[in-house]
Amino acid sequence: MGVTGADAPRSFLQPAEFVPTFHEMPDRAATPQAYCLSMQSTRRVPSATADDLRQLKADLAAAEHHVARAVLAAGRLAGTGVSERVEGLPLDLFIGLAARLTGADRAMVIGAGQVLCDMPATAALFQRGDISWGQIRRITKAARSLRRHQRSELDERVAASADEFAGLDAFGPDQLCDAVDAAAADLRAPRSVERSEAAAQRANYFSVQRSMLGRVQFFGDYDEVTAAPIIGMLDAEAGQPHGCGGDKQQPTADDDETAEGAPHPIAADEPEAPARPTRRGGQYAAALATIAAAYLGGGLDANRARPLINVHVDLEQFTVNNAGMLELNVRGPLPRITLAALEVLSKDADCRAVIFDGARPLAVSKKLRAKDIPDDVMFATVARDLGDRWPASNDPPGHTEAHHIVHRARGGVHNVDDLVRLSRRYHRVGHRLGWHMRLDATTGVFTIKRGKRVWRSLPRGTPLSQPRRQTLGCADDVSPLAAPESALPF
Repeated sequence: MGVTGADAPRSFLQPAEFVPTFHEMPDRAATPQAYCLSMQSTRRVPSATADDLRQLKADLAAAEHHVARAVLAAGRLAGTGVSERVEGLPLDLFIGLAARLTGADRAMVIGAGQVLCDMPATAALFQRGDISWGQIRRITKAARSLRRHQRSELDERVAASADEFAGLDAFGPDQLCDAVDAAAADLRAPRSVERSEAAAQRANYFSVQRSMLGRVQFFGDYDEVTAAPIIGMLDAEAGQPHGCGGDKQQPTADDDETAEGAPHPIAADEPEAPARPTRRGGQYAAALATIAAAYLGGGLDANRARPLINVHVDLEQFTVNNAGMLELNVRGPLPRITLAALEVLSKDADCRAVIFDGARPLAVSKKLRAKDIPDDVMFATVARDLGDRWPASNDPPGHTEAHHIVHRARGGVHNVDDLVRLSRRYHRVGHRLGWHMRLDATTGVFTIKRGKRVWRSLPRGTPLSQPRRQTLGCADDVSPLAAPESALPF
């Protein structure tokens, strides 16, 4: 039995500053929760400076650079027999012993390197630091099942996106991976993608069980097409998420003053407001109970309402495998569906089409200075942004609110080019920390700037660009998966 407390010998893992245990607290906190709260006031916080932040950035960049070199070298060495001749060991075993990598890690390093041998443009962006190791792992995972000519086409689309948007930083870290996943799915055989969709629908389930605490637990798993009307139903009943300001409220003293007006910096002695994401769990639970009670009270007649689904169809990107993108109010990538799934969905739901002129939605309203934002402008803004536009954020549309880039007191109007969707937490961050914001209505690029620091974002769900062919208008330039506009079911 070990010795605890002050009599315990100090190990090399024990911190220099002794931290008392739960039973040694002077006030003997009654519960572990109270103990944790009391520890927050007794734990010594290490001092940190701006130099630490700069050093962190430099160290992370150096680590990414060395990892990129190692991965590309592993790809070149794989299958050559060099490791066997020099070290007398297979390459994966040598890497495991020399770098202490686990089996999964060394398989990922070698596998990613081999895929990048067929994707030179992506490899160059990786080596240059424009794509991180975390992104490369997802990109190569998506490309691993593709044939070599398909990997080459995927690589061309990555390069074309970097050229069109002057780099890949406008894609969020997860957003770039989602775009590559969608492009890889678009390159696969249509029958294979349709089989995957059918298998996903067959795997749907919903189960109920009692818990050990005298409660009832619900578990379920649905494919994205089936889940869309369910989520829409819950959102309609639940209303605005907790912690989200909403679109009809009037701006407060610190709202909409960032882009063209004076920022609201946090004073040195003012604590920074917590930035918490919005949550829907409790609201969804109450909404489901309300819907169930209404059903039991009146039932559903034969003319029950059809669910309304927003489907975003990009005619420039329209193919058999990529016929549309569902507007789904959950965090994560937006689901893309095949033409076959779109046909089935249009029979069971009312599909509302969204039309764009480049990156600008075609919405016209004469009520530019109304008290509240007109519904058509609100719908167009949500349809364009499809979620939080703050760089690297993954918050869905239902967790965002409208922000005027140019404050209304300074001439801002209810126009889609002067509005972006921001989550409540990043809306507050933008105002309180003095970020200046700008929207390029032509490309859809949203830019935030604070001092010399600049970050960009593209609308959620933006696909990879198509490479420009040298010969345009030829039959050979048409994708074998391309579908005519007349194939749309609406």
